[in-house]
Amino acid sequence: MDKAVSPLDLPSALPKLTPNNGSNACNPASRETRRVAFMSPGMRPRRSSPLSVAAPAPPPLLSRADTIETLRHQVLAIERPRLEVRRGIADELAGSFSGSITDPRIGPRTAAWSLGAPEMDALLGANALETAACHEVKPASAKAASRAAALAFALALARRRLEGAPRTGKDLPRILWCGSPGTTLDTGQLYPPGFARFGLQAGTFLFVNARREDEVLWTLEEGLRSGSLALVIGMLDRIGLTPARRLSLAARDGATPLLMLTSARAPVSGATATRWRIDPVASAAHPFDARTPGTARLAVRLERCRAAPPATEAALVLEWSNEACRFRVASAVADRTAEAAPARRRAG
Repeated sequence: MDKAVSPLDLPSALPKLTPNNGSNACNPASRETRRVAFMSPGMRPRRSSPLSVAAPAPPPLLSRADTIETLRHQVLAIERPRLEVRRGIADELAGSFSGSITDPRIGPRTAAWSLGAPEMDALLGANALETAACHEVKPASAKAASRAAALAFALALARRRLEGAPRTGKDLPRILWCGSPGTTLDTGQLYPPGFARFGLQAGTFLFVNARREDEVLWTLEEGLRSGSLALVIGMLDRIGLTPARRLSLAARDGATPLLMLTSARAPVSGATATRWRIDPVASAAHPFDARTPGTARLAVRLERCRAAPPATEAALVLEWSNEACRFRVASAVADRTAEAAPARRRAG
């Protein structure tokens, strides 16, 4: 079978060429000749020809999962401004807060997070509480008083965290508090007006009441990875090693600390930077009326510290100062510690 002949291959299909001496520059037949010549097979167009410009490639088609993930990041960028401090603002914060540190894993400079009591902060090491890690708070017993004491200790640490965390906006929730019905049965619902005792406001918190433990873990991980919160607090009955490691990695990636309030009977978690054991003690005497209770006191014991050697000290009795928003060692305990120091030096 003979090959099909294109009409452009026939000599009769091409118009006759006329010499280009300048007089037929505007001749329509001449322009038609050039156009047909470029379209004829076997002839490559010149570089200056419009036909030699390649058409832009169509954008790649994204899958449904990729599209949802892209939209999710765009929404997070709009609605949740990251609590990142530019270099210039970080330098100002470094001069404002005496405990400023730089963590190479986090990048931006943040103020150190500590309890405020030098005797207890000395057990934590040079960098105090890590701002990109998980910290476990456990009551000393299953009694309601011990659980309430652990809750008060967590609220005091939250207030200390807001003292040093950089602020980028107004009227934004900066602390995520997540629990489940199982944990609220033991401790009860939070009473927002009581936050004023710790210098906190209810508008600072974003409360999430999940139905199951796995939903609590998912909420905590998403809050940590968002990077838009100053602190995440989770109330858990118990937590396994794998979920604890996931939360630790999420805290590192989002540069956000996590406080895990677990029950006294639950086994301890090994994927935490610190672990605290809290128990209430008798309050101090009121300075004006000895018959009324004074400042509340907590027996705080540091069981685990990843950045320093294991703590072998006994529990320290701490008081919370509402005016200074910091912990301090109880006066009677501090006096006994000062008196025993020369004896220890003589014995050594």
